[in-house]
Amino acid sequence: CPDGSTCCKLSTGQYGCCPLPNAVCCSDQIHCCPSGTTCDTGAGKCNRQDGTSVMWSKKTSSQSLKVENVVCPDQQSQCPDGSTCCKLSTGQYGCCPLPNAVCCSDQIHCCPSGTTCDTGAGKCNRQDGTSVMWSKKTSSQSLKVENVVCPDQQSQCPDGSTCCKLSTGQYGCCPLPNAVCCSDQIHCCPSGTTCDTGAGKCNRQDGTSVMWSKKTSSQSLKVENVVCPDQQSQCPDGSTCCKLSTGQYGCCPLPNAVCCSDQIHCCPSGTTCDTGAGKCNRQDGTSVMWSKKTSSQSLKVENVVCPDQQSQCPDGSTCCKLSTGQYGCCPLPNAVCCSDQIHCCPSGTTCDTGAGKCDRQDGTSVMWSKKTSSQSLKSADVSYRI
Repeated sequence: CPDGSTCCKLSTGQYGCCPLPNAVCCSDQIHCCPSGTTCDTGAGKCNRQDGTSVMWSKKTSSQSLKVENVVCPDQQSQCPDGSTCCKLSTGQYGCCPLPNAVCCSDQIHCCPSGTTCDTGAGKCNRQDGTSVMWSKKTSSQSLKVENVVCPDQQSQCPDGSTCCKLSTGQYGCCPLPNAVCCSDQIHCCPSGTTCDTGAGKCNRQDGTSVMWSKKTSSQSLKVENVVCPDQQSQCPDGSTCCKLSTGQYGCCPLPNAVCCSDQIHCCPSGTTCDTGAGKCNRQDGTSVMWSKKTSSQSLKVENVVCPDQQSQCPDGSTCCKLSTGQYGCCPLPNAVCCSDQIHCCPSGTTCDTGAGKCDRQDGTSVMWSKKTSSQSLKSADVSYRI
């Protein structure tokens, strides 16, 4: 907010600006009063201690803060504004304290824009024949992931929003922080209010109300783990799968790493393993320490196996019998299988086969879903997912 104003929360859960310094934010979440006064929401004014009153002020919208940090190409690390992301020998990114800098091949130093690295002399050469000292890179910072991960661990919502279940059984996003998820599974209300599904609004404790919000779709949570070639083990994002002496896969804590022949160590990309000396050799004749592999994790089998033990459905779905006696797949978790043996309904609802819908306990209804074919359960058919 502008200098001399005060940040006050709006009914949306976001902040607005009161055009007064050190102001009192009124409970209607729309107005504000001068410092030293109290809000009289009934009369729409600000009361002073001497019994007089003044008009209250209306809040205005705030402005988003401009994020100045430089995001590195790995999308996982960041450097301060005015610096440059440069790769280190570990494969991770460091920060050169110069804008648009030249990253030197020793993976330790950097030079100003328009110069060239002289790794032999340890300096930066200008085009006019003069030179300047080179700079040493510093560590980058992890890029804070701001998205809200939903309880199903498979979907996410933008920062400042709340995950709320939809009638499909999946999660949607309420555009309010710490929101109240309404029982109609469509709307939501600000924190500290209650849903009035009959009137379509959100009731505050002081008797006033605000409009409710509609949920939006969530995004799939991007799975970052690296799946190893055996399709049975996985390593953390930014690492490399390397075979161990046991024949199983271990994890090298470097991206695109070189797996050493001793089956214990690994080296950064672009280097070669020197197993005799226990190091990693660069093309310029210098060397860096090698890394030791760690254990990988087993991949979790996510498919749903049906009761006949001969068919399977995708994760997050439900096995339901078809008229053929075989099993089909309802695209909802913990679904209700309808007696027509064709359709299914979300958990917590009942099938209305006459009307072709799913009835909720509150008297409302949602569309039913049609089953799809299941897959034959074979060892080769089981899909793995992280």
